[in-house]
Amino acid sequence: MARKTFAFYTLIVGAVVGIAADLLFYGKLIGVSFPLFILISIAVVLVSGGLIRREDQVLRWRNLWVIVPAIFFACMVAVRTEQGITLLNVLASLALCALALHYLPLTEYLDLDTTWDHAANVVESGATVLFAPLFELYDAGALLFERARGDFHTVTAVGRGLVIAVPVLLVFALLFASADAVFAGYVNRIWTIFNIPNEALLFQGMFIAGFGWLACGTVAYGAARRPVERADRESKPKRKLPSIGMIEACIILGSVDLLFALFVIIQFAYFFGGRETLAVNDLSYAEYARRGFFELVAVSVLTLGLVNALDWVTVRHALRHNRIFRVFAVMLVALTGVILVSAAQRMSLYEDQFGFTALRVQTHVFMLWLAVLFGCFLLALFRVRERVFSLGVLIVLIGYVGTLDLINVDGTIADQNVTRMVEGRGSVYGNFDFPYLNTLSVDAAPVMIDLFQTAKSPELRAQAGQWLTRAQMELDALRRTSGSTIFSANLARDTTWAALNALGDQLPEYDPTYDVRPSIYERYDE
Repeated sequence: MARKTFAFYTLIVGAVVGIAADLLFYGKLIGVSFPLFILISIAVVLVSGGLIRREDQVLRWRNLWVIVPAIFFACMVAVRTEQGITLLNVLASLALCALALHYLPLTEYLDLDTTWDHAANVVESGATVLFAPLFELYDAGALLFERARGDFHTVTAVGRGLVIAVPVLLVFALLFASADAVFAGYVNRIWTIFNIPNEALLFQGMFIAGFGWLACGTVAYGAARRPVERADRESKPKRKLPSIGMIEACIILGSVDLLFALFVIIQFAYFFGGRETLAVNDLSYAEYARRGFFELVAVSVLTLGLVNALDWVTVRHALRHNRIFRVFAVMLVALTGVILVSAAQRMSLYEDQFGFTALRVQTHVFMLWLAVLFGCFLLALFRVRERVFSLGVLIVLIGYVGTLDLINVDGTIADQNVTRMVEGRGSVYGNFDFPYLNTLSVDAAPVMIDLFQTAKSPELRAQAGQWLTRAQMELDALRRTSGSTIFSANLARDTTWAALNALGDQLPEYDPTYDVRPSIYERYDE
């Protein structure tokens, strides 16, 4: 397909996708519409790439593996309802699609680029998609002019004349209208012709145009806006990095190893003493768990950055230099592993006393995947595979978001806090932080339904019943408005709504005195 013809094609595709986005999203609650839109977008880009692909261009399926987790995250938008997780899924899906879009027509491999390249390419994809439609409009316009009958120069001259004349006429018309009331009346009558009677229609048109613009840019960038052939990796100029010698590297790593070892030895009892340490040192749970936890996680992250940077910049001329450097680096990773275990132990103690929150669950998952990233660094240190650390960063980010999706954060929080209450653990709000549970989404509904049906305490049953009644009222309101269409379907919302309707008259009347929620300034740990 010729370039200018393809430009006209991108505009048509943009219009069609814009209308599809309007049907899927406008005035509707997000749900199954998002994975459908992602699948439509992927199909459009792949088909468009096939239309313009040259004979010497080969589709690099190896670069498209990130589409699989992108589709998974898109589908989870139709499964979970918690706003933070939904936003994370949307951003992860779009970022992975942008990464696949960048590498789609290129000969270089995604998994052999650096983490910096991955981040820069996602930004490049997003920025270029915004401006690419301008070039498509220019090429499509040029094609129309070429095929138009008559004198091309006459057409362009008329166009230039109109562009110049319109603002001049507007200025004089406004001046005359100010000078004469009768003339102003005629101007107002003419102006009403251009008024849009329904503002909602204007916004809907802008919505369609916005999605159509992005779709046009996506097809243009992914299929036609860049040269296909790129130089081989061996011929690409390497970035010049500052370098240091083995002596400097050994001093840095050795001194940090020594500091970490002393800290672990001296503080070993403090690390793993738990409740006994609190009794001896007269520490509060907040002082022991919360404060120490974040410092230890920060140390772990900084350590990963330090050893990775030293691995890049240290000049090693002999085999023994590699061995010495690896010994120091492995020691530092091992000591950092002890610190990560300590941080996890502190957070477990903290959760056992004060209960689970979204931040605490997310941080726990983060520590697990940070440990995996340290493993990827060790693979890179021993040169198991080219760019294995960069690939590890990408996999860890995907794994982190995927784990949050699979464990159901709000459901986990509700389950763990209810278990604490039943077992009599903790010391906040009579062992049950019900105000915090009021902030959870319907992802926690199965736990609350079970609590409502099995609670032995009348007060606890009343609290769970009020939570469910409020959830039913909110879901009913959504189904009457933005959540009433098939495109708004969401597994958590729909199954919860069906389960609550099945309970029927068992649910109590809504009592607003139970709907107590913490403000962002309230603290539940001291």
